[in-house]
Amino acid sequence: MKLSVERKIVVTFGAALLLLVMIAIGAAWNALRFDATFDRVDHTYRVLADIWAVQTAIPSMQSSARGFLLTGDDSLLEPYRQGRTKITGVVQELRTLTADNPRQIEHLARLDPALADAIGVMESHIAARRARDPAAAHEIDPLLRGQRSVGQVRAILDEMDAEERRLMTERVNLTRRTAFRGIGAAALGGVLALALIALAGLMAVRNRRARDAAEEALRQSEASIRQMFESIKDYAIFRVDPLGRVASWGQGAAHLLGYQSDEILGQHIARFYPADAVTGSLPLHELRVATETGRYEDEGWRVRRDGSRFWANVVLSVIRDSAGELVGFVKVTRDLSARRATEEEIRSLNHDLQRQNDNLAAANRELESFSYSVSHDLRAPLRHIDGFATLLSKHADIVLDETGRRYLSVISDSARRMGRLIDDLLSFSRMGRAQMECVELDHHQLVSGVLRESGHDRNPRIEWHVDPLPRVRGDAAMLRQVWTNLIDNAVKYSARSEHPRIEIGRGPAPQGCEQIFYIRDNGVGFDMKYSDKLFGVFQRLHRAEDYEGTGVGLAIVQRIVHRHGGRVWAEAAVDRGATFYFTLKPEAKT
Repeated sequence: MKLSVERKIVVTFGAALLLLVMIAIGAAWNALRFDATFDRVDHTYRVLADIWAVQTAIPSMQSSARGFLLTGDDSLLEPYRQGRTKITGVVQELRTLTADNPRQIEHLARLDPALADAIGVMESHIAARRARDPAAAHEIDPLLRGQRSVGQVRAILDEMDAEERRLMTERVNLTRRTAFRGIGAAALGGVLALALIALAGLMAVRNRRARDAAEEALRQSEASIRQMFESIKDYAIFRVDPLGRVASWGQGAAHLLGYQSDEILGQHIARFYPADAVTGSLPLHELRVATETGRYEDEGWRVRRDGSRFWANVVLSVIRDSAGELVGFVKVTRDLSARRATEEEIRSLNHDLQRQNDNLAAANRELESFSYSVSHDLRAPLRHIDGFATLLSKHADIVLDETGRRYLSVISDSARRMGRLIDDLLSFSRMGRAQMECVELDHHQLVSGVLRESGHDRNPRIEWHVDPLPRVRGDAAMLRQVWTNLIDNAVKYSARSEHPRIEIGRGPAPQGCEQIFYIRDNGVGFDMKYSDKLFGVFQRLHRAEDYEGTGVGLAIVQRIVHRHGGRVWAEAAVDRGATFYFTLKPEAKT
């Protein structure tokens, strides 16, 4: 059956209208799909920016922690603290952005413990350095474990980066196909009617705007990354192409190395090395090692634009595209000249101190040997003098008058006094050479034993007050000698008091790191302006005819206390008594 013209027109118009409607529906669906694709492209850029933020924060944290570990300068930890805070927020944002991607969820599940391990290693080194453990700055195994942890973090981040770039490629291709379909729909609409052409034109404009928006988003992302690099002033961070030529340059690099971007872009990194390093092919070696292993780190001399040298820490990291092809390198350089100078000064001071200690030890050994030898050589003549003076007194007692007998008595007394002095010198010398046998001691029992053996506790004139004393660690014989000398000293100088009183006790322990002991008397005391002479050999603050003694007892006390790692001092006033203090540390030196 034939259709009329009108019907044909209606059918044709209806078919055209239906086709226009279908084209319109297809165009609308294509536009919506393009919007969704663009959003996913923008989403991918955000994920890549967060991954890059973590990748750049980790080396900064690691260098900051290593700087603190080697120098102990707390200000160097500021990049570490900022990086740790930044990583926490960025990882949380990554977890939100990739919640719909099973692969990235798996990567994040591996990233969390790797980050925790890497940060934990840094924290342990920082804590050890805060605890004043310099050996921690040179421990090899923990440093290697820290490198492995950071390497694991980088590997996971590289996998995440590769995944996002794969998605980026798919989404960009999808965006392009969507745009092409829009243009095709617009062309088909132009064939059917001007209205469809207009619609296609509108769709083309919209697609163009979408591409412009995507390109603008990419430019902003690159600008943000560039701004982040330029905001870092303490490091020179710049990109290097696969041949070793400078591909980007920021303010931090210009500040550290002295070159402006127009002077250095396209130049080889060998410009930053001393001539001997360039001759030895060190720049090429760094590029080769970084290419093979993914990373190179070293410390050495580098050269600024003005020719000045500085000690630098250099990290060279590889940049590869999604296909694994080498794109270039990121180089991070930090000036460590101040730290190196400090380390050199410390080494020099340690060397000088060791040399002085060696000289002092040699002088002490020579002095002790001399004292020991002289003392032994004097003992025999003194015994002869005393012995023959006694024999002469007995043999010539009848013929000698009172004056002669007094002369012989003075000779004998002087010889015996000289003998006691020699004995004290020998004791003083032995206290510097004797091997210490440190054991746990009941200090109270030790003091009580000294009082019983000396018989001073049975002196009815002296009022004794002995407080309970704690257990200590030390050499029993040496500490017995300390208390013997201090007790004899207190008894001697309080003997002329109307009511002699002697106290022995324990003082407060500062910071719980040492025990303080004291002995106090109410004797003649002394003037504190002469206190620096108390513990010297042969130094006496009272006349020998008033108080007998050799002037060596307190010197022996000081030597023994010092060998136990303690200190000794006294407080007194004339005619108001004296108090002698000494300390013992928990672990005695041997």
